[in-house]
This record gives sequence, structure tokens and C-alpha cells, in this order.
Amino acid sequence: MTGKPSLTGMTWDHPRGFESVVACNDLVEEQFGVRVDWTARSLLEFGDQHIREFALDHDLMVIDHPHVPDGVHDGVLLAMDDLLSEGDLSRLARESAGPSHESYRFRDKIWALAIDAATQVSVYRPDLVDGVPPFWDDILHDARQGKVLWPHKPVDAFSTFATLSAQMGVAIGQTAEFVEENTTQRVLEFMIHFAELVPDFCHTQNPFEISEVLISSDEYWYAAPLYGYTNYSREGFRAKTLAYDDVPSFDGRASGSQLGGAGIAVSAHSQNPDLAAQVAHYLASAASQNGPYTELHGQPGNLRAWLSPRMNSLTHNFFRNTLRSIERSWVRPRVVGWPDFQFQVSQVIHRSLGARTFGPQDWAEIVHYKEQLLERGAE
Repeated sequence: MTGKPSLTGMTWDHPRGFESVVACNDLVEEQFGVRVDWTARSLLEFGDQHIREFALDHDLMVIDHPHVPDGVHDGVLLAMDDLLSEGDLSRLARESAGPSHESYRFRDKIWALAIDAATQVSVYRPDLVDGVPPFWDDILHDARQGKVLWPHKPVDAFSTFATLSAQMGVAIGQTAEFVEENTTQRVLEFMIHFAELVPDFCHTQNPFEISEVLISSDEYWYAAPLYGYTNYSREGFRAKTLAYDDVPSFDGRASGSQLGGAGIAVSAHSQNPDLAAQVAHYLASAASQNGPYTELHGQPGNLRAWLSPRMNSLTHNFFRNTLRSIERSWVRPRVVGWPDFQFQVSQVIHRSLGARTFGPQDWAEIVHYKEQLLERGAE
């Protein structure tokens, strides 16, 4: 008599990342006769840690899409095209929230399935204001009144830098220069001015830390830009419920926001890769996404859940109110070395925001990191 097969999974340490997948274990066991033993790493590790550092010990891994090229280069990911049918992948592509599904494509193959979709948006106190202005000029006006928050820890500062670069017309990787000097200067000038208008504590805060401030203080109306967390738009999660709106932009169209989210991948070290891929597919499908995954704090990557009246009712229309930002989001370049580049440049940007200046030496440092990235990407 043989025991049931077992799978191990690595996700990230937040209800949105952990409780959502654990909530699906009963259905996974019913469908496939296996439960997944999930463990979690911190949000910081989710953004910075290389996949190779934990791939050996796990069958399934929830990862950030910019890590895919490095994971492929290191040989620790299996292509979903080799594990799932073309029909299964085509259906997930059709049901993708914005470009989430395609963000995991590298060298003409899909290396993870979008189970979580996110982009920079805005969040507000619905008991204090009706929403967040769509134009940056109005955001700056309210910031001068002391009513606006903006989280800009290093990784969040980089996200805003990327969003604003796309909104100002030259996204990172769009030209042969990869990072365009004039646009970078304009973006940093804007960010430094914005940093001067928001409270100093924003310099050390991330999106959910800022959300906690919004909940605990009536002094502030809203925060932008920041990644959305549906948890805060659900009754009972905190003492007050927050609401979400599109990302601000210069033209009011909510375009250019840096795409985030998470995908589920199969480790090349898995002893049960076919089973792991079937479980991954199930977790990314509408069957779980438009059900227990989203019901228990998940933020789905499947469009059916984003359009679901039930899921929007559960989250005070989080999905309906921010779908435009997802659909018009900007996807980071898929290039080997990106995680290190993002980390290094985020330190330069964060330092400049703290010093309230961005000079030639700072630009030279970004150019150095860019050249390192392009050299690695050409390997």
C-alpha cells in the first residue's frame, strides 16, 4: 500500500499570498488526491530573493514575473508549455487580468501561471472622500494640504519611478538606451517634489504599512501610487474599510502603472512535475480563483474573478474600480539580471529622495547598473 503523493509549495508571507492558496487545499485534495504543504517567505524576499535559493526544496513556487529569466537561466524552472495542454494555456491567456498571463512568457514559453494580479493604484478612506483624483496635478494639490500619503521604501520608490517613466512617454526598456536620461531626470524631479509634500515617515513605509496609517488616522484622505491589497477593502479585516481607485496619471487614463502580482511555477527539482503542474493550473483557473482563493484574502489573476459581482461585493468593488489600471499597465522587461538591477537602482532612487536631490553621480550609477544588466542579458 502506497501513501498519497505530497507536494511542497513556497509562497509569500501575507494573507493574500498564504491563506489564499491554503484555502484551496481541500479542493486540490478532492481533485488530485494531494495536499500542498505551503511555507512562506517575506515580502522583501519575494521581491529580491533568487528562485534558485529555494527551488531545490519545493515542487510549487509562487514567484514575481521579473524573476523568470533568471530562473530559466539558472535551470530551476520547468516550462508550462511542456507540462500542460495548449488548450489549458490558451484558456488561461483569454482569462488573464490584463497582461498578467503574458508577463510570465520568456523565450516563447510560459514559465508560471498568473494566480495573483496587481499594479500600482490608489487607496482612500471612503468615509472621508468620494475617491482619488485621476490627475497628478490634483494629487499634488491635496498633498500640499497634508492629506496624501505615498509609500516609497526602495522597492516602492522604484515602482513609482517605473510607472512615471511609462506615463511620461519613455518606459524602461522602450529604447536602445534602456533607461533614458532626460525622462529619468524629469521623473526624479517630480518624485523629489512629491516626497517633499508627503510626511517624512512615507520614506520608510510600504503599501500595507501606509494602509495601516490610513486606517488609524483621520488626518489623511488617500495614498497613491501604491500596490493594492484587497484585504483592506473587505469588511472586518481592520477596524475601518478602505476603498481603491485607479492609478493617477497625467492624462487621466490610468495607463503605465507597473504590473506586479504573482505566478505559480513548477520547480525543475520536483519529483512530481506533472502533478505539480496540474495543481498549479487548478489554482490559476476560475474554479478556484472565482471561489475559495479570492474569498479568503486572495487577489486573483483570473479575469473571471475580477468581473464577478460576488467578488466585487466582497471587496467593495476593488476589482471593478482598478481593472482599467491593470489593463493599461506596463510590464517590466523580461531580461536576465533584472532583479539585481531593480534592487540596485531602487537604492539610488531611494537615496535621492531622502537627500532631495538627483545629480550626475546618481545618473552615472544608474548607467553603470544598466550596463551590467545588458551585459548579463546578452549571455
